[in-house]
Amino acid sequence: MKKLPSTLPNMILSLGIICLIIAGILALVNVATKDTIAQAETKAKVEAIKEIVPAFDNNPYEERDTVTLEGEDPITVYPATQGGQPVGYAIETYTDKGFAGHIDIMVGFDMQSQIVGFKVLKHEETPGLGAKIQEWFTSPAPNADLIRDVRGLDMSQASPLKVSKDGGKVDAITAATISSRAFIDAIERAYRVYQSVIGEGAPTAQPTASNCELPEREVIDSLFNTLLPAYRLVDKAKNGTSEDGSLWLTQSYGTNDMSETTGLLVVTISGDDNEGHCAPMLVCFDNSGTLTAFAVADVEAADQLVSISKEYGGNQDPATVKPSKKSLIGKKVTPSSLKLRKDGGSVDATSGPTASSRAVLQGIARAQRIFVEANANESTK
Repeated sequence: MKKLPSTLPNMILSLGIICLIIAGILALVNVATKDTIAQAETKAKVEAIKEIVPAFDNNPYEERDTVTLEGEDPITVYPATQGGQPVGYAIETYTDKGFAGHIDIMVGFDMQSQIVGFKVLKHEETPGLGAKIQEWFTSPAPNADLIRDVRGLDMSQASPLKVSKDGGKVDAITAATISSRAFIDAIERAYRVYQSVIGEGAPTAQPTASNCELPEREVIDSLFNTLLPAYRLVDKAKNGTSEDGSLWLTQSYGTNDMSETTGLLVVTISGDDNEGHCAPMLVCFDNSGTLTAFAVADVEAADQLVSISKEYGGNQDPATVKPSKKSLIGKKVTPSSLKLRKDGGSVDATSGPTASSRAVLQGIARAQRIFVEANANESTK
């Protein structure tokens, strides 16, 4: 067989053929192992159910169902029964607040709201730190004032759980507070599903109050001038509290020459970030309801802006910066449109933890509802 000349086109052709062959092999391996992986995951769940609920004589896996809390992903529930009577539930919960992101956990409850046990199904936490969730939260606490082993914990009395650093009683994993908060988030989510299943309702999680205060007025003025330098605040501010207990402030803004009022500034708070905390936000709408600017205020230094919002078009002059594909600036947003693809929406998450993107969108959604309510109140005067 004649050897092909060593030319650039021939080299590209050869590399292309090699890549196609490798891709084909990988595809075949994926197909060949897909069922095996699925079977292994199913087996792990079945084994976990046996360990974390009271003794049963039914097949919880075959009788599984799903429950969807408002604004969250569907959660699978595995009912355990003995002689036809319910004895507990295994709940396949999750959290996106881990140090490395998503964690899947199976939590078992008896019929008295007590945690029978739990099993970490999947995680990517740091070995030796966040990866110690299973070991840490099944070991004794150093003293009677702290909670570490959650087995036997009556959630009807203990909820909401918080780590001691946040004013609660849960003893966080040493050097892995974020992973510990994530574990608590998953447990609380499972408990809300449990309440829903047994008919007690599923209470809405309240924002963490530790850093959800709004900035001082002088700081708000400074942030607004950074955010929209071509405009100025013109009316007296109005204050209020949302149904979820979060504070808000609104103030009209207009052109620097004061010739007209062009929009409304809404100061509110974001959703919870990857550490379980919220942050102050400034969100601006023009008079028609179009999003014109927004920013997240730094909790540690409230006179500074957090850069994550840049990827959605915030923290930059819309007149001089070309909007990115992710930019929300110039759009008439609604709470239903401000959801990540992972949450059933159409917005791509920014680089970094998904929880941070979700928190920003939740803050903008909260501001949009306040804007609509403020306009409605004005129209009835």
